[in-house]
Amino acid sequence: MTYAWNFGVIYQYQAVFLRGALVTAELTIYSLVIGSLLGLFVAVARDSSKWFISAPTALFVEAFRSTPALVQLVWIYYCLPILTGITLSTMTTVVVAFALHTAAYMGEIFRAGIRSIDKGQYHAAMSIGMTDVQLMRRIIVPQALRRVIPPYMNEVANLVKLTTLASVLAVQELQYQASNLIAQTFRPLEILTFLAVMFAALIYPMTLLARYVEARYERRK
Repeated sequence: MTYAWNFGVIYQYQAVFLRGALVTAELTIYSLVIGSLLGLFVAVARDSSKWFISAPTALFVEAFRSTPALVQLVWIYYCLPILTGITLSTMTTVVVAFALHTAAYMGEIFRAGIRSIDKGQYHAAMSIGMTDVQLMRRIIVPQALRRVIPPYMNEVANLVKLTTLASVLAVQELQYQASNLIAQTFRPLEILTFLAVMFAALIYPMTLLARYVEARYERRK
């Protein structure tokens, strides 16, 4: 039996897809901003000479890198209220979970960038009396940020894909809206195909940008 494709359902429910895309964008932006800032702190703290700063940071990174994002999301939503009495909305839960997950990976990306800076620059800065904070802010971090753009963009792409997990908490992002439409219209092929195209349109330009920046950096070496 030949399947009769009907992409008219996409046009008919375009407003639903738009709402889902906006929620996906919100989740990505909030999680990315918070996760990037936390990741930068994690990168610096993990290389601290003080064990009571570096050890907890290392534990945080390994914990979030060694467990699935879905488990982290569900744990924060169901277990955190039991342990602390703090109840978060589904949207806030997703942002917190994804931001912490992103921070663990961004921390390692930033740390690799910081470690790639020649040690001679550290010694030169110290010799003219710069403090550790001045050294990081004025010399090390600006150079490291340029070097980590390719892996940073790859992690952003991964974060966009991670937002589909929010559907398990009924957050109305793209995956959740698509699942609801499939139940209403019985058109899974059209809806899932369009969903895949939407994510590809969001993520592929990021991949191209990462490749371009990496190639340009290699030419400058």
